[in-house]
Amino acid sequence: MPSRARARGIAALEFAVVLPVLLALVLGIVYYGMILVLEQVLTLAAAEGARAALRYPSGAVDGSIAASKDLRVAAAADTALAALPASIKSNLASAGNLASAAPCSAPADAICVSVTLRLPAANILPRIPFVPVPETLMGSAVAQLAPDI
Repeated sequence: MPSRARARGIAALEFAVVLPVLLALVLGIVYYGMILVLEQVLTLAAAEGARAALRYPSGAVDGSIAASKDLRVAAAADTALAALPASIKSNLASAGNLASAAPCSAPADAICVSVTLRLPAANILPRIPFVPVPETLMGSAVAQLAPDI
C-alpha cells in the first residue's frame, strides 16, 4: 500500500513541475499566432489598397497625370483603411500617411504606389513579462501603375 500512495505523490509532483512549462508553451503559441494573424491582416489590407490604385479609373477631371496619380494614391489609402476591421483601424500609427507614389526602379517612366500600414503592438496586444514582441506590426504592398497612369 505505501508504494501506491507514494506513486500518486510522485505523479502529482511531476504534474506540478510539467504544467507551468506546458502552459507557457501553449500561451506562447497562441500569442505569437495572434501576432502573425495581425500582420497578415495588415498585409492583405495593404495589398487590397495597392490593387485599388490599379483599378481606379485613369484620368482626372483636369486631365493631368499628377492629379490622376494623386487620385489613385488616395483611392489606395481609402481602400486599405476600408479593408481593416474597426478595432485595428482605430489603432493605426499613422492613418493619414498610408499610401504614397514614387518612381519605380524599372522601367524608368513607371510610377509605383506603395501602401504601408503600421500598428503599434502595445495598442492591441497585452504585455506579457519576458516575452519579446516587436514594437510595430507592419504590412505593406506595392503596385506598379502603367506609364500613362
